[in-house]
Amino acid sequence: MHARAANAYRKADLESAPKHVVLERLFARFGADIDAARAALGRKDIHGKAQALDHAMRIVAELQASLDAAAAPELVANLMALYDYVTDRLTQSNLTLATRPLDEAAAVMAQLGEAFRQVHK
Repeated sequence: MHARAANAYRKADLESAPKHVVLERLFARFGADIDAARAALGRKDIHGKAQALDHAMRIVAELQASLDAAAAPELVANLMALYDYVTDRLTQSNLTLATRPLDEAAAVMAQLGEAFRQVHK
């Protein structure tokens, strides 16, 4: 029952947060997922790696789904290409058990996260 209450609180908090706060949280969680995947790879924990990468991919999919092409078609096309690249890097890491693709995905997402933060200062 405690877990259900905590989940309900998190959901209500997320739904009431301003969009820029939600974006900051998504980018931060993506970074945490990459760190978890990297640590799991170091421990040879394939299940832990898969869970972390799956969550990171869901974050990227959520970010892609939130884009409004009608508002800024060129910007959205550029962001979609970057998100596709990140997804490809995560997939590559998942398949090869390599950390370099994680570093590449993390670098792109860190730059995007910083750009979003700068816009909302």
